Amino acid sequence: MINTRDSALDLMRGIAIIMMIAFHFIYDLNSFGFSDIPLFTHWAGIAWRCLIVFLFLSAVGISLVIAHGKGIKFKKFLKRLLYLGIAALFVSAGTYVMFPDGWVYFGILHLIWFSTIIAISFVNLPKTSLLIAALILIGAIFDQPNLSFISYLLEPYLPLGSVDYYPLFPWLSFVFIGIYLGHNPYYQKIFIFRLNWLEAIGKHALIIYLTHQIVLFSVVSLAYNLLN
Repeated sequence: MINTRDSALDLMRGIAIIMMIAFHFIYDLNSFGFSDIPLFTHWAGIAWRCLIVFLFLSAVGISLVIAHGKGIKFKKFLKRLLYLGIAALFVSAGTYVMFPDGWVYFGILHLIWFSTIIAISFVNLPKTSLLIAALILIGAIFDQPNLSFISYLLEPYLPLGSVDYYPLFPWLSFVFIGIYLGHNPYYQKIFIFRLNWLEAIGKHALIIYLTHQIVLFSVVSLAYNLLN
């Protein structure tokens, strides 16, 4: 039944959330000088980040197939878009207060919002989705499509750097891979074990995503102030 809960998908999201919390915890420790782990310059840190994003975004594509594979339910689709849009605005507003010189104007939730709108039309085209994903990834090797002109136009209104930036290309490709996996669920052969607490985390991924960094940043900041 397409409407039944996919335990493997919840587990996949749960693992992604745990890894994301660990990644951001190290990022915060680096920011306050407690550690100097090269998250963005060493291949291991880069690969880890890509894996986390892949799990999240492919889960978006899989979820689209589960929710709309037998026909797009527009009311449900628009309701989800509304929640995601509000959550993305919350992230932008919160980071603007915390990091005015590096606030999030196009982070992972913004990416998911736009990707959902783009990918919904391909929800029942798994082979086409996989082809699109391949073309995007191949294009990324040659820095195509190059949308730097958009950044140039918006440069006066955006910070020089963002603490969380995920442009559509090449990350959109992972959502299209997710659509393919939604019709060909190979991930169910990988995530075969069951941990109820981890699946529960996966079911509440959005709220954990919105709140975890507030807790982490506060704890690390408090530790820094107590020790200095």
